[in-house]
Amino acid sequence: MAEPGSTASCYAHMAFPMIEVPRIPPKPRRHSMLLMSEVGIPLRVTEDLLEIAAPLIDYAKITDHVGLSDRLTADWIRRKVALYNSFGVKVLPGGIPFQLAAQQGKVSAYFKAVRDLGFAGVEMSEDTMEPLEPKHRDDLVAEAQALGLEVMTEMGRKNLDRPFEVEEIIEQIHHDISIGVSHIYLESSEIQELFDTDPTSLDRLAALGKNELLLFELGLNQPQEKAAWLAERYGTEINFASVAPVDVVPVDAIRRGIHRKAGFRAMI
Repeated sequence: MAEPGSTASCYAHMAFPMIEVPRIPPKPRRHSMLLMSEVGIPLRVTEDLLEIAAPLIDYAKITDHVGLSDRLTADWIRRKVALYNSFGVKVLPGGIPFQLAAQQGKVSAYFKAVRDLGFAGVEMSEDTMEPLEPKHRDDLVAEAQALGLEVMTEMGRKNLDRPFEVEEIIEQIHHDISIGVSHIYLESSEIQELFDTDPTSLDRLAALGKNELLLFELGLNQPQEKAAWLAERYGTEINFASVAPVDVVPVDAIRRGIHRKAGFRAMI
């Protein structure tokens, strides 16, 4: 009989506990993380998904950018956040509302609303707007942290409308880590571009901390194929972000190498 708390006892209740497969660490974890992006899916659909996939999801990001400001009520958001939290999943809003607040001079009010709605953190991305002045950006990070919010930032642009200078990005990542940013996304468009044109630069970024602080966005463009390439190149401990609800289970299987798109590499 397995000792309580042992790895064997943790999986003894599974349907086929005699079968060994690659495992991911239990939550809270610093690697093999998955941040799911969802566009305001209904509460009942959310609960159905969490019933089978909650152990795989570390964060859920609500990316119904218009809905957050113009359709979804504060009460509904609180219920949604509470539902995720009851399954051990932290929640944050997508980055576009932050960018709108920054453009409209309403960031302080936005941060307070994020806190009051029960979100665990805020995404301070700048991937569609003019970049913030560095000192002002640092002050906003500190302001959010003072409210008890985790802060996540993002490197790269959605529309690839500015050069992605790897040396500058590395310097910015080191800076963000030094001021207490909890996680840093690599924009999916930039990952795709580097994959196609300069994979060695992507290697340099991954080496900064793929198992701790960096989250590789999968996005909408062939996310499962992107997950397979990234997991094969950088290992199963890589952290994924911008994973659609429909992709959570297959991306987990791809990470572990037990999926057609991963070539079933764990079985070779």
